[in-house]
Amino acid sequence: MFKRENRLVPGVRFSNSHTLIVPQFTLRDKENDLGLNRFSIVVSKKVDTKAVVRNKVKRFFRTVLIAMSEKMKTGHDILFVVKKEFLNKNNEENLLAIKNSLQKSGLLIL
Repeated sequence: MFKRENRLVPGVRFSNSHTLIVPQFTLRDKENDLGLNRFSIVVSKKVDTKAVVRNKVKRFFRTVLIAMSEKMKTGHDILFVVKKEFLNKNNEENLLAIKNSLQKSGLLIL
């Protein structure tokens, strides 16, 4: 679970944001003036109707993002919108897709 300060609150607009689309998910990020990163993961019922599966996907994203948070630039609001294709890939491919998308958007420092 993200700390309360790292959760993206409802109502944040991503109208002027950077968008990166990959087959498994869409990544949207924009800068905030808080000096810390806030995350949100959206998994709709179109991905899977079972709540167990949707929660597993969210848990996977959370564990990956918490592990990578020390290597990330601070001061960004980050939104992941998961697509159905995420379930067709294995964990290694999904992990690589998350890492590559964060690098492409300039959020991950190596």
